[in-house]
Amino acid sequence: MYPSYFGLSEPCFSIAPDPRYLFLSAQHREALAHLVYGAGEQGGFVLLTGEVGTGKTTVCRAFLEQLPEHVEVALILNPSLTASELLIAVCEEFGIEIAVGERSLKRLVDALNQYLLVLHAEGRRALLIIDEAQNLRPRVLEQIRLLTNLETSTHKLLQIFLIGQPELRRMLARAQLRQVDQRITARVHLHPFDRTETSAYIGHRLAIAGCERMPFTAMALWRIHRWSRGLPRLINILCDRALLGAYVSRHPRVDAGIVARAARELGGDPIEHHDRSRGASPAWVVGVVLAVALGAGWWGMRWLDARSSHPLVESGASGVAEVVEPLSRRLPEPLRSAAATEPEAMLRLLRRWGVELDTLGEGTPCARVATLGLRCESGRGTLAVLRRLDRPALLAVEPEEEAPESRYLVLTGLHRGVALIAGPEGMVEVATKALERAWSGDFVVLWQPPPVGGAVIGPGDEAEAIRWLRRLLAGVPELGFSDLETPGFDPVLRKALERFQRSQGLEADGLAGARTLIALHNQVDLPGIARLREVSP
Repeated sequence: MYPSYFGLSEPCFSIAPDPRYLFLSAQHREALAHLVYGAGEQGGFVLLTGEVGTGKTTVCRAFLEQLPEHVEVALILNPSLTASELLIAVCEEFGIEIAVGERSLKRLVDALNQYLLVLHAEGRRALLIIDEAQNLRPRVLEQIRLLTNLETSTHKLLQIFLIGQPELRRMLARAQLRQVDQRITARVHLHPFDRTETSAYIGHRLAIAGCERMPFTAMALWRIHRWSRGLPRLINILCDRALLGAYVSRHPRVDAGIVARAARELGGDPIEHHDRSRGASPAWVVGVVLAVALGAGWWGMRWLDARSSHPLVESGASGVAEVVEPLSRRLPEPLRSAAATEPEAMLRLLRRWGVELDTLGEGTPCARVATLGLRCESGRGTLAVLRRLDRPALLAVEPEEEAPESRYLVLTGLHRGVALIAGPEGMVEVATKALERAWSGDFVVLWQPPPVGGAVIGPGDEAEAIRWLRRLLAGVPELGFSDLETPGFDPVLRKALERFQRSQGLEADGLAGARTLIALHNQVDLPGIARLREVSP
């Protein structure tokens, strides 16, 4: 119905996984790198977890498409089975034929072991992937652990990936499953998108469907992120319903009001959905307001009358005022004057890296940055996180009623209670407390990627990228690492990298991703890197 109205070739927000619409955020790419690395490990478990709808299946599908030909895969999608039933399913997935009358646990394990030995002799590997693994029974998990004992004198014969919801992590923390937990060699947890990633995800799907003009307003994108909490599946559902609503009402674009109505049709207002996590619901808030109004008498009634006519309040079917927009907020000066659109803010940020441009041109700012030899690293956190990163940053500002489009501040320096912000006429000093009140918590920093290869350095990457990583690690005296000659990503290199990651408070995953490389650049004082300035107290 709505695709032709918005210039789309097809509906692009289906919840069915479609490889054409594959979108990998930075954390999804990192998770994919972990899976690829784990497929080459010798036995043990790799754990991939995330809330419902965070993209675990998407990452798994992308991983399966990248597997080398010498890896044989058994994929179990419904693990609500007994130990015998699961082993039968695994054998069937690997193509191992066993007569119906010979399917005892011992016979199944023996047949699987014989198959794995043949694969090993042929130079091939076996990989077992179990999706929805939070549904595994403890006894079945213990049987799966025993499969990792299938080995030769030098090699484990089976690598196992467990993919599931956060309950899987809690289940593995039980004392009775400690032997399983101790055999996990890599743990990856997918978080929901931040606001920047949500907008990028929506834009990506629209572009694949041939859309030439963003049909969502900036405020609509903000509300979609807030209602969906950054979960891709919920983003798809709400975007699809909102586009349909705009089509039916013949609106040229999807605004915040249309998103709010679509969210209510799906079972909850965005603000309602968001605030329940804080223990307060709109009904409770309205009840308190009415109680105060009744107690205050005529003045309270006058206030309620004025409030009900406010453009941020709509009247529901019951006649009770229902909040559907965030309360009006206004940036204080000088932050208001320093706030800019994303392209303009990115130009200011690039100047800190010595790049002078009049315009970014077409495409997203981060895509343009990539052509200049830099990369964007987005995240969500506090000023303490930015101090550790030690990079000038784009800070997303909470939307205002008077200026609902996305705006950004460019942080260039920090010192105690003072922050340095790049404005249109130069640098402005503001109190960090005022900055934190205006900042949504979302940020983007720029960083220098490796000279060759991708943004993550790990096993199988180009030799030059690995040599470059070795030189960086050798520049950190505390590590005691000096091996610059050994080719490839060997265990010594990985252990040195893990030691460095632990020393920096990073996840010790043994892969050199954006945060790890940023920390390494800071330690070796790599030239040409923009850092946060010290602000004079």
